Amino acid sequence: MTPQFARVWIAGFLQELSYSLMVHFPGHLSELGATESRIGLVYAAASVVALALRPVIGKVLDHTRRRTVLLVVGVLNAGSLMMLTMFETLGGALVAVYVIHRFLQIVMFTAMLTYEADSLPERHRTKGLALFGLAGLIPIATGGALGDVVIGRVGFDGLFVAAAAAQLVSWALVWALPPLPDGARGVEPRRNFWAALAQRDLLPMWFMAILFGAGLETIFTFTRTMVDERRVGTVGLFFGVYGAVAIAGRVAASSRFDRAPQRALLVSSIAAIGAGIVLAGSATRLSTFMVAAALSGLGHGLSYPILSSQIVSRARAAERGSAIAIFTSIFDVALFTVTPLVGLTIDLSGYPAAFGGVGIAVVAGALVYAWWDRSLRPSPSPITPPSVPEAV
Repeated sequence: MTPQFARVWIAGFLQELSYSLMVHFPGHLSELGATESRIGLVYAAASVVALALRPVIGKVLDHTRRRTVLLVVGVLNAGSLMMLTMFETLGGALVAVYVIHRFLQIVMFTAMLTYEADSLPERHRTKGLALFGLAGLIPIATGGALGDVVIGRVGFDGLFVAAAAAQLVSWALVWALPPLPDGARGVEPRRNFWAALAQRDLLPMWFMAILFGAGLETIFTFTRTMVDERRVGTVGLFFGVYGAVAIAGRVAASSRFDRAPQRALLVSSIAAIGAGIVLAGSATRLSTFMVAAALSGLGHGLSYPILSSQIVSRARAAERGSAIAIFTSIFDVALFTVTPLVGLTIDLSGYPAAFGGVGIAVVAGALVYAWWDRSLRPSPSPITPPSVPEAV
């Protein structure tokens, strides 16, 4: 635990807190008169822009210092959040500003994760990414409840200002970080974004990332409106339980991540997300609602560091920025393909059918991955930690 790791962790925490406060944005759209289907289309529009520009993001990260990207995009992102306070009606201008904000947030997340992956020793990479990921899980646990308080006191405009303030403090911490040496990018030549996308042993990881993204986008996009309609629990309670269980599970497993059979752990954790989504959609009692949050949170807490570490380890070091850009783009693919379909299914058939369909697909997909990845990598060998621990 070095001072640099601590500064990156805090900067990442504030960046993710800014993002987690925006889990309430669908509520703002609903307040302005948007239906579930229209909310899904707004989020889909953001994903189209992000996907179209993703190769550019990968190229920039592979050729530009990550710190420079974080500094430039951080200021722009704070400005986009402040601009959301300018609109009182639902229209094209509001959607355009949100799409810009969403794209900038994705660039920030990708650059921060790449910077952290570059700085970690290989023997402790999964553990380091797991601990760094707590900077995202804690805001998930607190952002919903904090957003409820902020909206209750100062409305959605106050929420956007608070998110911008968190982003600016994160920017100030990034300013104090050193640029990493070029040696962190490896000695193998960089091919291109599409070569990294088509790399054979990375294909199963992209598939699992799609399942992970489909589950998360369903939860993060529609939990707020589900709670408002069905009157079971609150957003703050759901994400509080979700985040607390994810944090506890990740901390408990962090010292074992680099030694555990990662394929089996990844399959079971993704399946837990699917089961949690099924329960959330059918919950009529508070106890079921909380079990759904706990299962989803546990799956998130365990699966994310394994996914990100496997992607970083399998990709060429010179293409690490592109690989992580592809990984984060998977969430846009899920946003574009899943959220409009889920929103339409909710409008036509209700939350149990919509959430149940996503959950069952996620569980079935995890089993498909287990067979596929085993056929490509029959004898995975977890990294053995050195006898003298390295500083992370």
